Amino acid sequence: MKGMVYRIGILGLKGHQNVVLNSIPKMDDVVLAAVADDSEEALMKVKAHPAVSSDTRFYRSIERLLEEERIDIACVSGTDGERARVLLKCIEMGIHILSEKPLTMTLEELEEVKRAYKSSSVTLSMLLTMRFEESYRKIRETVMSGLIGEVCLANAQKSYKLGRRPDWQKSHRTFSSTLAFIGIHMVDLIRWCTGREFTEVMAYQSNVGHPEVNEMEDNAVMILKMDNGGSACIHLDYCRPMKAPTHGDDLLRIAGNLGVIETYEQGSKVRLITHESIIEDLPLGKSIDEFMNFMNAVKGVEDCEVPAEDCFRVTEIVLKARESSEIGRPVKL
Repeated sequence: MKGMVYRIGILGLKGHQNVVLNSIPKMDDVVLAAVADDSEEALMKVKAHPAVSSDTRFYRSIERLLEEERIDIACVSGTDGERARVLLKCIEMGIHILSEKPLTMTLEELEEVKRAYKSSSVTLSMLLTMRFEESYRKIRETVMSGLIGEVCLANAQKSYKLGRRPDWQKSHRTFSSTLAFIGIHMVDLIRWCTGREFTEVMAYQSNVGHPEVNEMEDNAVMILKMDNGGSACIHLDYCRPMKAPTHGDDLLRIAGNLGVIETYEQGSKVRLITHESIIEDLPLGKSIDEFMNFMNAVKGVEDCEVPAEDCFRVTEIVLKARESSEIGRPVKL
């Protein structure tokens, strides 16, 4: 609608909400209407953000914000445990959603959200932020061009410093598990960059060395079977040393029958080697603003880079990976 100003609500300050907050000042047709979080400290910090105006209202309860405010767009970025309930309320109210990941804590909740979404007209997407980074866009472009041939194997890594973890991440009542919480990024990247689907998963996760974070896992592994017979391995940990130069060390390597492409230097660079050419660094393009893309999708002028069907599918995969780790055997996807 020409001339419309979209009212944005931030429902929780426990995730990637800065993707939305940092984009709001760049756009003329969006305003930050309201922010909710149960932490007074988090609310005080966000009040200094350039996206906040004198009209922005603050709440200690997501439910109260939804009762009292009229918002058009919700960034759902609270704890994993409350997410399904908040998503269902937003869908019921006709609010477009950019959500944290995973979408839900359980497969039953996922089906409930999926049914509600399919009977609505809202745009729903998820904060799969790595899709928008230059390195992974270059890998997708190269693999899809056929330069490495048929994909045979994919390896991915996420290694983070543990640091101080919030209480909600220390309990499986509110935290979806390390497999689901950070593994979802790499599951999504492999599917997106290769165009392949997964058909089976075997997974393990545990907390071996960090009892101070209680139920939060400090290590996790997924082994996945691809629909062409290929394999993928994803390994995750919160064991990155505090002296390391960056908080995270992300890696993605895809091997095909004609070549291999991979990131290096914590995912910041990409190199390619094939049967026809020696190893070379590939030039990277520009990153894309995820929230701008989402808003353009809401307006109907651009395709959403992270469509709802992908959000549902990768959530399903990581929840079934978690199930595999609990029952000790592979799970069909």
